[in-house]
Amino acid sequence: MRILVDLGHPAHFHLLKHAIVHLRRDNDVVVVARQKDCLPDLLAQENIPFHLVPRRGLGLAALGGEALRALALGLRLAWRKPFDLLIGNSIVIGPLARMTGGISVVFNEDDCRAVPLQAFLAYRPAHYVVTPRCLKFENYGLKHLTYGGYEEMAYLHPNRFRPDPSVRGELGLGDGERFFVVRLVALIAHHDIGQKGLSHAQARQIVDRLAREGKVFLSAESCVDDDLRPFLLPTPASRFPHVLAAADLVVGDSQTVTAEAAVLGTPALRCNTFVGRLAYLEELEHRYGLTKGFLPNQFDALMAQLEAWLSQPDLKPAWRARRKKMLADSVDLTDWILDLLHRLGLRQETHGARPGWAPVAAR
Repeated sequence: MRILVDLGHPAHFHLLKHAIVHLRRDNDVVVVARQKDCLPDLLAQENIPFHLVPRRGLGLAALGGEALRALALGLRLAWRKPFDLLIGNSIVIGPLARMTGGISVVFNEDDCRAVPLQAFLAYRPAHYVVTPRCLKFENYGLKHLTYGGYEEMAYLHPNRFRPDPSVRGELGLGDGERFFVVRLVALIAHHDIGQKGLSHAQARQIVDRLAREGKVFLSAESCVDDDLRPFLLPTPASRFPHVLAAADLVVGDSQTVTAEAAVLGTPALRCNTFVGRLAYLEELEHRYGLTKGFLPNQFDALMAQLEAWLSQPDLKPAWRARRKKMLADSVDLTDWILDLLHRLGLRQETHGARPGWAPVAAR
Protein backbone atom coordinates (compact mmCIF):
# COMPACT_ATOMS: atom_id res chain seq x y z
CA MET A 1 0.00 0.00 0.00
CA ARG A 2 0.98 3.62 -0.47
CA ILE A 3 0.19 5.61 2.68
CA LEU A 4 0.39 9.34 3.41
CA VAL A 5 0.89 10.33 7.05
CA ASP A 6 0.29 14.03 7.72
CA LEU A 7 1.72 15.26 11.03
CA GLY A 8 0.98 18.72 12.41
CA HIS A 9 2.18 18.47 16.02
CA PRO A 10 4.67 16.43 18.09
CA ALA A 11 1.67 14.70 19.70
CA HIS A 12 0.61 13.41 16.26
CA PHE A 13 4.12 12.02 15.73
CA HIS A 14 3.93 10.13 19.01
CA LEU A 15 0.42 8.90 18.18
CA LEU A 16 1.54 7.33 14.90
CA LYS A 17 5.29 6.73 15.26
CA HIS A 18 5.09 3.02 16.15
CA ALA A 19 2.54 2.48 13.39
CA ILE A 20 4.79 4.31 10.90
CA VAL A 21 7.80 2.16 11.81
CA HIS A 22 5.72 -1.00 11.42
CA LEU A 23 4.05 0.07 8.17
CA ARG A 24 7.34 1.09 6.54
CA ARG A 25 8.47 -2.54 6.58
CA ASP A 26 6.04 -3.60 3.84
CA ASN A 27 4.47 -0.39 2.50
CA ASP A 28 5.39 2.84 0.79
CA VAL A 29 4.90 5.38 3.61
CA VAL A 30 5.26 9.09 2.88
CA VAL A 31 5.38 11.49 5.85
CA VAL A 32 4.50 15.18 5.63
CA ALA A 33 5.28 17.31 8.70
CA ARG A 34 4.65 20.86 9.85
CA GLN A 35 7.37 23.01 11.39
CA LYS A 36 5.81 22.79 14.85
CA ASP A 37 7.90 22.81 18.02
CA CYS A 38 10.28 19.79 18.02
CA LEU A 39 8.39 17.75 15.39
CA PRO A 40 11.14 17.80 12.71
CA ASP A 41 13.75 16.84 15.32
CA LEU A 42 11.65 13.91 16.55
CA LEU A 43 11.29 12.54 13.02
CA ALA A 44 15.01 12.95 12.38
CA GLN A 45 15.90 11.19 15.64
CA GLU A 46 13.78 8.21 14.56
CA ASN A 47 15.38 8.24 11.06
CA ILE A 48 11.98 8.73 9.43
CA PRO A 49 12.25 10.65 6.13
CA PHE A 50 9.72 13.47 5.77
CA HIS A 51 8.61 16.40 3.63
CA LEU A 52 8.55 19.62 5.65
CA VAL A 53 5.82 22.24 5.29
CA PRO A 54 7.43 25.41 6.71
CA ARG A 55 5.56 27.80 8.95
CA ARG A 56 5.42 31.41 7.79
CA GLY A 57 4.13 33.72 10.48
CA LEU A 58 1.47 33.40 13.15
CA GLY A 59 -2.31 33.71 13.26
CA LEU A 60 -5.23 32.18 11.42
CA ALA A 61 -4.18 33.50 7.99
CA ALA A 62 -0.70 31.99 8.36
CA LEU A 63 -2.19 28.64 9.41
CA GLY A 64 -4.53 28.75 6.40
CA GLY A 65 -1.59 29.37 4.10
CA GLU A 66 0.26 26.48 5.71
CA ALA A 67 -2.71 24.17 5.05
CA LEU A 68 -2.84 25.23 1.39
CA ARG A 69 0.89 24.54 1.00
CA ALA A 70 0.40 21.12 2.60
CA LEU A 71 -2.49 20.38 0.23
CA ALA A 72 -0.40 21.43 -2.79
CA LEU A 73 2.45 19.21 -1.61
CA GLY A 74 0.07 16.28 -1.10
CA LEU A 75 -1.32 16.71 -4.61
CA ARG A 76 2.19 16.71 -6.08
CA LEU A 77 3.07 13.55 -4.18
CA ALA A 78 -0.18 11.85 -5.18
CA TRP A 79 0.30 12.85 -8.82
CA ARG A 80 3.33 10.61 -9.04
CA LYS A 81 1.45 7.68 -7.52
CA PRO A 82 -1.93 7.91 -5.72
CA PHE A 83 -2.20 7.08 -2.03
CA ASP A 84 -4.35 4.19 -0.84
CA LEU A 85 -4.65 5.52 2.72
CA LEU A 86 -4.21 9.02 4.15
CA ILE A 87 -3.99 9.34 7.92
CA GLY A 88 -3.39 12.07 10.47
CA ASN A 89 -5.08 14.92 12.30
CA SER A 90 -4.99 17.68 9.71
CA ILE A 91 -7.69 19.43 7.69
CA VAL A 92 -5.80 18.47 4.53
CA ILE A 93 -6.10 14.71 4.27
CA GLY A 94 -9.89 14.55 3.86
CA PRO A 95 -10.03 16.85 0.81
CA LEU A 96 -6.83 15.33 -0.56
CA ALA A 97 -8.29 11.83 -0.34
CA ARG A 98 -11.49 12.96 -2.08
CA MET A 99 -9.43 14.51 -4.88
CA THR A 100 -7.11 11.54 -5.40
CA GLY A 101 -9.22 8.47 -4.60
CA GLY A 102 -7.70 7.32 -1.31
CA ILE A 103 -9.31 6.58 2.06
CA SER A 104 -8.81 9.22 4.76
CA VAL A 105 -8.70 8.53 8.48
CA VAL A 106 -8.68 11.55 10.82
CA PHE A 107 -7.62 11.06 14.43
CA ASN A 108 -8.53 13.49 17.21
CA GLU A 109 -9.14 13.40 20.95
CA ASP A 110 -10.41 16.96 21.45
CA ASP A 111 -14.13 17.76 21.69
CA CYS A 112 -15.46 19.38 18.52
CA ARG A 113 -16.81 22.30 20.57
CA ALA A 114 -13.22 23.08 21.65
CA VAL A 115 -11.84 22.80 18.09
CA PRO A 116 -14.86 23.76 15.95
CA LEU A 117 -12.88 24.84 12.88
CA GLN A 118 -10.83 21.64 12.96
CA ALA A 119 -13.97 19.55 13.26
CA PHE A 120 -15.77 21.37 10.47
CA LEU A 121 -12.90 21.30 7.99
CA ALA A 122 -11.39 17.91 8.85
CA TYR A 123 -14.35 15.70 9.78
CA ARG A 124 -16.81 16.53 7.01
CA PRO A 125 -14.68 15.29 4.07
CA ALA A 126 -13.01 12.43 6.01
CA HIS A 127 -13.99 8.83 5.29
CA TYR A 128 -13.42 7.94 8.95
CA VAL A 129 -13.12 9.92 12.19
CA VAL A 130 -11.36 8.14 15.04
CA THR A 131 -11.74 9.37 18.62
CA PRO A 132 -11.56 8.01 22.18
CA ARG A 133 -14.72 6.32 23.40
CA CYS A 134 -15.36 9.23 25.77
CA LEU A 135 -16.31 11.23 22.64
CA LYS A 136 -18.78 8.66 21.35
CA PHE A 137 -21.58 11.11 22.17
CA GLU A 138 -20.47 13.36 19.30
CA ASN A 139 -21.81 10.70 16.92
CA TYR A 140 -20.51 11.27 13.40
CA GLY A 141 -22.52 8.35 12.12
CA LEU A 142 -21.12 5.16 10.62
CA LYS A 143 -17.77 6.75 9.92
CA HIS A 144 -17.17 7.49 13.62
CA LEU A 145 -14.90 4.82 15.15
CA THR A 146 -14.02 4.85 18.84
CA TYR A 147 -11.60 3.00 21.12
CA GLY A 148 -11.07 2.62 24.84
CA GLY A 149 -8.41 4.95 26.17
CA TYR A 150 -6.65 8.00 24.80
CA GLU A 151 -4.27 8.88 21.97
CA GLU A 152 -1.40 8.68 24.47
CA MET A 153 -2.05 4.92 24.65
CA ALA A 154 -0.45 4.59 21.19
CA TYR A 155 2.99 5.32 22.62
CA LEU A 156 2.74 5.21 26.42
CA HIS A 157 0.85 1.93 26.84
CA PRO A 158 3.04 -0.54 28.79
CA ASN A 159 3.34 -2.63 25.61
CA ARG A 160 5.03 0.34 23.92
CA PHE A 161 6.90 2.21 26.61
CA ARG A 162 9.20 1.28 29.45
CA PRO A 163 10.42 4.17 31.62
CA ASP A 164 14.20 4.45 31.69
CA PRO A 165 15.37 5.26 35.24
CA SER A 166 18.77 6.35 33.92
CA VAL A 167 17.15 9.65 32.92
CA ARG A 168 17.62 10.76 36.52
CA GLY A 169 21.37 10.63 35.99
CA GLU A 170 21.02 12.67 32.81
CA LEU A 171 19.27 15.32 34.89
CA GLY A 172 22.03 15.32 37.53
CA LEU A 173 19.74 14.06 40.29
CA GLY A 174 20.95 12.39 43.44
CA ASP A 175 19.42 9.23 44.94
CA GLY A 176 15.95 10.00 46.23
CA GLU A 177 16.11 13.64 45.14
CA ARG A 178 12.69 14.98 44.18
CA PHE A 179 12.17 16.77 40.89
CA PHE A 180 9.31 18.49 39.11
CA VAL A 181 8.41 19.45 35.56
CA VAL A 182 6.76 22.73 34.55
CA ARG A 183 5.39 22.72 30.99
CA LEU A 184 4.48 25.92 29.14
CA VAL A 185 2.93 25.99 25.67
CA ALA A 186 2.76 28.74 23.06
CA LEU A 187 -1.03 28.52 22.39
CA ILE A 188 -0.65 29.51 18.71
CA ALA A 189 -2.71 26.78 16.99
CA HIS A 190 -5.95 27.87 15.30
CA HIS A 191 -8.05 26.52 18.16
CA ASP A 192 -5.80 28.30 20.69
CA ILE A 193 -6.62 31.78 19.42
CA GLY A 194 -8.17 33.74 22.30
CA GLN A 195 -7.20 31.08 24.87
CA LYS A 196 -5.03 31.63 27.92
CA GLY A 197 -2.65 29.53 29.94
CA LEU A 198 -0.21 30.38 32.70
CA SER A 199 1.19 33.90 32.76
CA HIS A 200 4.89 34.49 33.29
CA ALA A 201 4.23 35.66 36.86
CA GLN A 202 2.18 32.52 37.60
CA ALA A 203 4.82 30.25 36.08
CA ARG A 204 7.49 32.01 38.13
CA GLN A 205 5.45 31.52 41.32
CA ILE A 206 5.06 27.80 40.58
CA VAL A 207 8.77 27.37 39.84
CA ASP A 208 9.76 29.21 43.02
CA ARG A 209 7.45 27.06 45.17
CA LEU A 210 8.61 23.78 43.63
CA ALA A 211 12.28 24.77 43.91
CA ARG A 212 11.92 24.71 47.70
CA GLU A 213 11.11 20.98 47.49
CA GLY A 214 13.53 19.76 44.82
CA LYS A 215 14.89 20.43 41.35
CA VAL A 216 12.64 22.07 38.77
CA PHE A 217 12.89 21.55 35.01
CA LEU A 218 11.05 23.78 32.58
CA SER A 219 9.83 22.61 29.18
CA ALA A 220 8.56 25.35 26.86
CA GLU A 221 7.34 25.56 23.25
CA SER A 222 8.49 29.14 22.81
CA CYS A 223 11.20 31.40 24.19
CA VAL A 224 11.14 32.01 27.92
CA ASP A 225 12.24 35.07 29.86
CA ASP A 226 15.83 35.21 31.07
CA ASP A 227 14.91 34.53 34.71
CA LEU A 228 13.48 31.11 33.77
CA ARG A 229 16.25 30.02 31.39
CA PRO A 230 18.35 28.30 34.10
CA PHE A 231 15.46 25.86 34.63
CA LEU A 232 15.18 24.71 30.99
CA LEU A 233 15.17 20.94 30.60
CA PRO A 234 18.56 19.77 29.25
CA THR A 235 17.48 16.43 27.76
CA PRO A 236 16.45 15.95 24.09
CA ALA A 237 12.76 15.80 23.17
CA SER A 238 12.92 12.02 22.68
CA ARG A 239 13.67 11.60 26.40
CA PHE A 240 10.73 13.70 27.58
CA PRO A 241 8.36 10.75 28.26
CA HIS A 242 11.01 9.21 30.51
CA VAL A 243 11.37 12.54 32.34
CA LEU A 244 7.60 12.69 32.86
CA ALA A 245 7.45 9.13 34.15
CA ALA A 246 10.21 9.77 36.68
CA ALA A 247 8.97 13.18 37.87
CA ASP A 248 7.30 13.58 41.23
CA LEU A 249 4.78 16.07 39.85
CA VAL A 250 3.97 18.02 36.66
CA VAL A 251 2.40 21.47 36.44
CA GLY A 252 1.61 23.39 33.27
CA ASP A 253 -0.87 24.65 30.70
CA SER A 254 -0.51 21.88 28.12
CA GLN A 255 -3.33 19.43 27.36
CA THR A 256 -1.02 16.83 25.83
CA VAL A 257 1.64 16.84 28.53
CA THR A 258 -1.01 16.71 31.25
CA ALA A 259 -2.53 13.62 29.64
CA GLU A 260 0.89 12.05 29.11
CA ALA A 261 1.82 12.53 32.76
CA ALA A 262 -1.55 11.19 33.88
CA VAL A 263 -1.39 7.97 31.86
CA LEU A 264 2.18 7.43 33.11
CA GLY A 265 0.98 7.71 36.70
CA THR A 266 2.56 11.09 37.48
CA PRO A 267 0.32 13.63 39.27
CA ALA A 268 -0.40 16.57 36.96
CA LEU A 269 -1.95 20.00 37.47
CA ARG A 270 -3.17 22.02 34.47
CA CYS A 271 -4.17 25.66 34.18
CA ASN A 272 -5.76 27.10 31.03
CA THR A 273 -9.09 28.16 29.57
CA PHE A 274 -9.72 24.71 28.05
CA VAL A 275 -10.39 23.25 31.51
CA GLY A 276 -13.84 21.66 31.67
CA ARG A 277 -14.19 21.53 27.89
CA LEU A 278 -12.26 18.37 26.90
CA ALA A 279 -13.88 15.02 27.60
CA TYR A 280 -10.68 12.97 27.70
CA LEU A 281 -9.10 15.18 30.36
CA GLU A 282 -12.36 15.35 32.28
CA GLU A 283 -12.41 11.56 32.29
CA LEU A 284 -8.79 11.33 33.43
CA GLU A 285 -9.63 13.76 36.25
CA HIS A 286 -13.07 12.68 37.43
CA ARG A 287 -13.16 8.96 36.56
CA TYR A 288 -9.58 8.03 37.38
CA GLY A 289 -8.35 10.89 39.60
CA LEU A 290 -5.04 11.18 37.72
CA THR A 291 -5.03 14.94 37.13
CA LYS A 292 -6.72 18.18 38.14
CA GLY A 293 -7.54 21.22 36.02
CA PHE A 294 -8.00 24.87 36.97
CA LEU A 295 -9.01 27.94 35.01
CA PRO A 296 -6.55 30.87 35.04
CA ASN A 297 -8.82 32.76 37.47
CA GLN A 298 -8.61 29.77 39.84
CA PHE A 299 -4.85 30.05 40.24
CA ASP A 300 -5.06 30.32 44.04
CA ALA A 301 -6.96 27.02 44.11
CA LEU A 302 -4.26 25.45 41.93
CA MET A 303 -1.56 26.59 44.35
CA ALA A 304 -3.57 25.18 47.26
CA GLN A 305 -3.83 21.84 45.47
CA LEU A 306 -0.11 21.96 44.74
CA GLU A 307 0.59 22.45 48.46
CA ALA A 308 -1.64 19.50 49.32
CA TRP A 309 0.08 17.19 46.86
CA LEU A 310 3.57 18.29 47.89
CA SER A 311 2.77 17.34 51.49
CA GLN A 312 1.34 13.92 50.58
CA PRO A 313 4.12 11.33 51.06
CA ASP A 314 2.41 8.46 49.21
CA LEU A 315 1.41 10.46 46.14
CA LYS A 316 3.13 8.42 43.43
CA PRO A 317 2.10 5.01 44.89
CA ALA A 318 -1.52 6.22 45.02
CA TRP A 319 -1.28 7.30 41.37
CA ARG A 320 0.10 3.91 40.34
CA ALA A 321 -3.05 2.26 41.68
CA ARG A 322 -5.26 4.74 39.84
CA ARG A 323 -3.26 4.24 36.64
CA LYS A 324 -3.78 0.48 36.89
CA LYS A 325 -7.55 1.02 36.77
CA MET A 326 -7.21 3.31 33.76
CA LEU A 327 -5.02 0.81 31.89
CA ALA A 328 -7.61 -1.92 32.40
CA ASP A 329 -10.06 0.18 30.37
CA SER A 330 -7.61 1.07 27.58
CA VAL A 331 -6.40 -0.61 24.40
CA ASP A 332 -2.89 -0.69 22.99
CA LEU A 333 -3.83 1.97 20.47
CA THR A 334 -0.97 1.21 18.06
CA ASP A 335 -2.25 -2.37 17.69
CA TRP A 336 -5.78 -1.00 17.22
CA ILE A 337 -4.61 1.45 14.54
CA LEU A 338 -2.59 -1.18 12.64
CA ASP A 339 -5.56 -3.54 12.63
CA LEU A 340 -7.83 -0.77 11.36
CA LEU A 341 -5.43 0.28 8.59
CA HIS A 342 -4.90 -3.31 7.53
CA ARG A 343 -8.63 -3.86 7.09
CA LEU A 344 -9.06 -0.54 5.31
CA GLY A 345 -6.19 -1.39 2.98
CA LEU A 346 -7.80 -4.70 2.06
CA ARG A 347 -11.10 -2.91 1.47
CA GLN A 348 -9.44 -0.27 -0.71
CA GLU A 349 -7.90 -2.99 -2.87
CA THR A 350 -11.32 -4.62 -3.30
CA HIS A 351 -13.76 -1.70 -3.47
CA GLY A 352 -11.85 1.57 -3.74
CA ALA A 353 -12.87 4.71 -1.87
CA ARG A 354 -16.32 4.98 -3.34
CA PRO A 355 -19.16 6.29 -1.16
CA GLY A 356 -21.66 3.93 0.39
CA TRP A 357 -19.45 1.08 1.50
CA ALA A 358 -19.95 -0.06 5.07
CA PRO A 359 -17.27 0.97 7.56
CA VAL A 360 -15.06 -1.45 9.41
CA ALA A 361 -16.48 -2.50 12.76
CA ALA A 362 -15.63 -0.15 15.62
CA ARG A 363 -13.93 -1.65 18.67
